[in-house]
Amino acid sequence: VLSLWNVPRVGDEGLCEIAKECHLLEKLDLCQCPHLSNKGLIAIAANCPNLTALSIQSCPKIGNEGLQAIGKLCPKLQSISIKDCPLVGDHGVSSLLSSASSVLSKVKLQGLSITDFSLAVIGHYGKSVTNLMLSGLQNVSEKGFWVMGVTDVSLEAIGKGCANLKQMCLRRCCFVSGDGLVAFAKSAGSLECLQLEECNRVTQSGVIGVLSN
Repeated sequence: VLSLWNVPRVGDEGLCEIAKECHLLEKLDLCQCPHLSNKGLIAIAANCPNLTALSIQSCPKIGNEGLQAIGKLCPKLQSISIKDCPLVGDHGVSSLLSSASSVLSKVKLQGLSITDFSLAVIGHYGKSVTNLMLSGLQNVSEKGFWVMGVTDVSLEAIGKGCANLKQMCLRRCCFVSGDGLVAFAKSAGSLECLQLEECNRVTQSGVIGVLSN
């Protein structure tokens, strides 16, 4: 296990050395590392096939290329958490889940510039997902750079695709309505816990509809 939190002097050279010598690395946690980039993450992917958990937060130089390498070369990855990384987009997130051998069970995506495309990939490929957290997914602007909110259609797709989903957390998803939640509840038969925060289109009738299913 390696955790690097708020270490601005550690860059790709250091992470590459870890990758070269620590082939049994299973868990990597990177937080506020401004000089770590895709180069370091690609080295981890190429040399650490036993990686099961990856957490990346506030690392401004890590983006899609690094995540694509992880998705391709780390078949044992079970848990992924990505928060506040401006270079991470749909291509990076989707590559983590679209691998034929994907065993990802825990997925946390917070404050990223991803669109509904990523959610559709989760819904289609996330057969092993049991814990899904989506936070800070706002509406897409006209220029398409901000995050698209989860819609009723995509929420139903997640329910159908992630048959084993047990925990679901939706925060600030302004396009989700009671109808979408009901359709999701009908599809996600294994659901045990549903957490809603600031989903203002969900009414009392929607909550009752969920509980009745």
